[in-house]
Amino acid sequence: MFQIFHKISYSYSQIRTRVYRTLQENRFSFIFEVGVSLSAAIGVLFIVVFFGMKFDLFAVRGSIDERNTFFENTTGTSSSEGLSKDQSVKAISEMQIALRDGVKDARKKVFPNVSFVWSDSDEWRTLAYALTKDREVIRRAAYDAGISPRLLVSIVIAEQLRFFTSDRESFKKFFEPLKILGTMSEFSLGVSGVKQDTAEQIEKNLKDKSGEYYIGPAYEHLLDLPVGENDAVQNSTSSTRFLRLTDSKDHYYSYLYTALFARQIIEQWKKAGYDLSYRPEILGTLFNLGFDKSVPKANPKVAGAEVTVGGETYTFGRLAYEFYYSGELIEIFGF
Repeated sequence: MFQIFHKISYSYSQIRTRVYRTLQENRFSFIFEVGVSLSAAIGVLFIVVFFGMKFDLFAVRGSIDERNTFFENTTGTSSSEGLSKDQSVKAISEMQIALRDGVKDARKKVFPNVSFVWSDSDEWRTLAYALTKDREVIRRAAYDAGISPRLLVSIVIAEQLRFFTSDRESFKKFFEPLKILGTMSEFSLGVSGVKQDTAEQIEKNLKDKSGEYYIGPAYEHLLDLPVGENDAVQNSTSSTRFLRLTDSKDHYYSYLYTALFARQIIEQWKKAGYDLSYRPEILGTLFNLGFDKSVPKANPKVAGAEVTVGGETYTFGRLAYEFYYSGELIEIFGF
């Protein structure tokens, strides 16, 4: 790369020198000098941008969560790597025993270095009430997809907290008094912010028997939509999907698409030899980043978009993880 850059710069310099010498006695030489210099600068900029794009130097990625102390006292693992299966079982077991003394006391015993700041926020209190009202439909969607309701809720809460904190005025005016969930209807849809193209891929994955995300024949028809090649049917399919995901009175499909995403990712990693069924932080991360970022590996990182709640900044993956082990709503969505 640098050899090419050097050759281009050298050639440009030679041409510039020859032309300048020819015109140096001309009264326009100064103007020419400025013009050539600007052209050279633009040329260099184009070269830098070209190679930057070619080698992915300017790519913007989700934040990798390096600040999470949640794991330190109980796991001994890196804060961005999460728990092993044995560590997860141990943490759950300790929380179940400690919960006899109440949620906050249990957290202090099992996770003494974690403040769980989000759980003392107005946004969480509103969200907890709304999720409690939705408990039956959450359970149904989770069971239909074959995952635990608590795992599903872990994925949903980051998007809802982001939605509430991104527009405090609307939150205070509408969502907090009414104790309802935010339903997105633009770029991301429903209570969990499923994108249109993600929803389409979830549907396709259900029927792709040879695909890495295929979860079995029992699930193939869960999301069946109108089928056909003509424009009327295609429009009907898109409209049906949109209405399913944005229905503010019945969140079943919004939860179901989210749960199926998680189940398909779990299946993909299972086929590669990794178990994500106990990894809410990785499922939360991948739900935020999308299918194309899901590459099975031994040491996936906790990451995703950042959400600030109660003055503390979290990634999607960290919020999913902290909720899962927090003991919040444990009487409704058990471990």
